[in-house]
Amino acid sequence: MQFKQLSGLTVLLGVVYIVEVVLAQACRPLPSLDGGSAPSIGPLLVSVIFVDFPDFPAQNSTEELYNTMIDAPDLYKTMSYGKLDLQMQPQLEGFYRMPNLSSNYNYARGLTTEDHVRYINDALSAVGKAVSFEGVNVLYVVPPRGAKEISFSPTAMVPVTAADGTVIGNTVTFGQDMWDRWGFKTVNHETGHTMGLPDLYPYVNGTTTQWVGGFDMMGLISAQSPDYFAVLKWQLGWIDDSQVDCVENSGITTHKISPIEVETGSKKLIMVPIDSTQAILAEVRSTLGIDEGACGTGVLIYQILPEVGSGNGPIRVFDSKPGSGGCQIPTGNSTGGELSDAPYQVGSKFTSQLGVSITILEQEGEDYIVEVQICALEFFG
Repeated sequence: MQFKQLSGLTVLLGVVYIVEVVLAQACRPLPSLDGGSAPSIGPLLVSVIFVDFPDFPAQNSTEELYNTMIDAPDLYKTMSYGKLDLQMQPQLEGFYRMPNLSSNYNYARGLTTEDHVRYINDALSAVGKAVSFEGVNVLYVVPPRGAKEISFSPTAMVPVTAADGTVIGNTVTFGQDMWDRWGFKTVNHETGHTMGLPDLYPYVNGTTTQWVGGFDMMGLISAQSPDYFAVLKWQLGWIDDSQVDCVENSGITTHKISPIEVETGSKKLIMVPIDSTQAILAEVRSTLGIDEGACGTGVLIYQILPEVGSGNGPIRVFDSKPGSGGCQIPTGNSTGGELSDAPYQVGSKFTSQLGVSITILEQEGEDYIVEVQICALEFFG
């Protein structure tokens, strides 16, 4: 374990050193993904185009496909406390025929940026000047339902130019997983990338729920508690600096924090920066807002690793009940596995080898009173 700011420390075999954790001088959210340029406050204008293929002509109407997506703006309105207005402009006049067979786009997991951009540019070429993209922030490309070659829904954060000269910074190309597996929240997950949010599930060598369980749709779209982490809401500007308690000094402090799912309450997040590479955070998760189906509620404690990229675990939840197997929800939907009941309850205490402990003192309605203690660390040779 490294503490980069503990300069001049020498550890000798068999000698105990008592040192104080040197904390960062400022709290800050995770950095945005490169290319995630879409606005997260105010109007976010999206053009929705529908395409089909020579080997798979559309069998559904554009209206039918669009109707599976229409709940996404209201979800964002709730999540952002009314700060984000997702404005989708569907081009419902018909499907635009792609120039190549659906099987010719190498459209599968491992899709390269080159092939993805080729797919997007073919869609824009098919549209031509039939659609004006002026003012558009994000493009959605929707295939016919049942076009199995277009299997999943990735986001390209690469600028493309439409026939009318509009440069569009981000594009989501939807696949069959929106209908067959995840539902309309696919729109909110992928649009999260266009605003700079990372994937919170492992790309390789791990289960989907390994790091964040059923918390945050950027980790699991069908999560039992799908609202974004408070630190991501802070990154997006939905939570401001005044709503974050930054604890930088050794000692004991007491904090009152309210659920992240609703706007009420003054404080939404406690952050203890360890150094430039990591911090420990605490927030309240409830059954309010879009987390109404949650089975795991309480004070959620987690670590952020700002230098760790998307798909490699930039956020990692601490489990208050390791080995419990998680909790279950009545609907039978995916809950998030072992970490679904990770939040801490009144009377429980989180202790870290980083010298930070967090005790849940009491609950007042939906709010929690939390004690944070930053101690000295012992280094053993």
